[in-house]
Amino acid sequence: MKKNYGILNDDEKNCDYNESIRYREYKRNVRNAQINFEQILSDFKEGLNNYEHEMFRKKDDEMNEYLCYNKKKIEQLENLHKDGIQNLDIMKNYFSHNTTYSIEIARYLTIFDKFRIQLQTVKSTFDKISLHNNIHVLYKKIDPPLRSDNNSNASKTTNTFNTANRSIDHVFKERSALEHSLSELDNMISIGQETSLKLKIQNSNIVQQLKKINIINTHLPQIQKILKNIKHHNIKRTAILSLVIALCIFAFFMFR
Repeated sequence: MKKNYGILNDDEKNCDYNESIRYREYKRNVRNAQINFEQILSDFKEGLNNYEHEMFRKKDDEMNEYLCYNKKKIEQLENLHKDGIQNLDIMKNYFSHNTTYSIEIARYLTIFDKFRIQLQTVKSTFDKISLHNNIHVLYKKIDPPLRSDNNSNASKTTNTFNTANRSIDHVFKERSALEHSLSELDNMISIGQETSLKLKIQNSNIVQQLKKINIINTHLPQIQKILKNIKHHNIKRTAILSLVIALCIFAFFMFR
């Protein structure tokens, strides 16, 4: 029966593929997504750390270029994560009956779950940088006129600016804490699903063993009958052989 796959633009030629070949195709896609995600994330985090501490020293054009460039990087990371999860879902649906495949799929699902958490973290940091930058740009636009007016208003604007930045930091700390809690909950669910999958595999193996035992039990009377016949046949052969040997010995002494 033909299986309906996705992601790889499958057509009627699917049925001509061997299952192991199909599995390797999906695994190669997942592996490529993993490698690309790790590379982009590493470069992105390095730039993110630099700009997070030096964003107020950067020129407006430089910051705008940075924000636009890294927004595309985040989209790339999101697409890679999405592609990896989609391929893994298909692999889980069609190849989990194989114990080796199932264990490998579960390992990749764990890796991409960690990627999801890392992606949430860098997105949160990027959003914080964007907000800080927006406030900084707004402050620079309104600050010079105020300075030319009087120092009091300028001081109030500076305080407002600093308060806004502190509020942003506080909000993002709360957001990070909430995302961490949600991630922990997702991890618990993921572990539960993985454990459930392992139990299903073990249960399937037990069922297979029980089927084999039932087959043996079904044929056990026949096996016992065959063993009994063999034993009876061996006894009969032994008796005949003993009788022949005794006759030979008797004849030997009679004609000696």
